[in-house]
Amino acid sequence: MVQKKSAKSGRPFQTAGAKLDDVFGDASKRVEEETKTLIAYINNELVPAIREHSSTGLRIASEKLKQAADMMDAGKKQKKG
Repeated sequence: MVQKKSAKSGRPFQTAGAKLDDVFGDASKRVEEETKTLIAYINNELVPAIREHSSTGLRIASEKLKQAADMMDAGKKQKKG
């Protein structure tokens, strides 16, 4: 009796590629969701604060952006080190 191989058996690169697509696709969705959350935060929290207390709101926004930049820089240093 002759057994047929499945289309996926014997093609490890295709299955690995599919797995990578799943992982990167999930990461891409996560980045999109986080970006939407950030935009909503800016629109709903920062913009009204800036309009109400323009100089205070700008200082708060500036500090939050500085903290975000510091975290990004720390992440880059960890990857290099």
